[in-house]
Amino acid sequence: MVEINTRKFTVSVIIAVYNRPQKLQRALRSLYKQTFKNYEVIVIDDGSSKPLCNILETYYTKFKSLKYIRHSNRKTPLSLNAGIRIASGKYFTFLDSDDEYMPGHLAARVRYMKNNSNVDIIHSNAKIIGKKEDFYVPDARNSNKLIHLNECTIGATIFAKKELFDILEGFKNFYGYDYDFVKRAARKKMKVAKIKSSTYVYYRNSDDSIINLLKENNFETKK
Repeated sequence: MVEINTRKFTVSVIIAVYNRPQKLQRALRSLYKQTFKNYEVIVIDDGSSKPLCNILETYYTKFKSLKYIRHSNRKTPLSLNAGIRIASGKYFTFLDSDDEYMPGHLAARVRYMKNNSNVDIIHSNAKIIGKKEDFYVPDARNSNKLIHLNECTIGATIFAKKELFDILEGFKNFYGYDYDFVKRAARKKMKVAKIKSSTYVYYRNSDDSIINLLKENNFETKK
């Protein structure tokens, strides 16, 4: 199901979700509280065992535009690609279904891009919630090494100009897709900036997170 809206927005916020109805509501509530309002919401249901339509019904009246797509399980990178393809925003960004934004999150990013028109992509650190030992994850460049999350490219903090999606041909479907995306952008001489901003709240206490599953499988993260 897709809600069609021909209006152009400044930002398209894409949420890929798989079987997290309660956490999704927390994410949507934080999005609704944003001080910057000219955004659309695109929810990609990555083959959840039960459709999320009933939950989303309560949010259709809260947002200026909410699109919902349900497809077979394709994993996060390809689900994000599906969302970007139908996005109408000048910029695209993400919100993981088990995370949330602080109220000024989108406003700060839009302001930065307006003040730095030569920049194509930004990403940032995050406010991380959980046990400190869980703040370390497999390095996308060396799966046998652990690095702190704030030393990584945190995919959900990526905020990019929409036209870059076609140029870079979207995300690749493997661990470290976010780091790979930014690396390919830099290779094409696009301007990438990592900003200091902790307005993205990253919860590391989700048992079903991709990182936890990777750790359980001895960090087998190679493509």
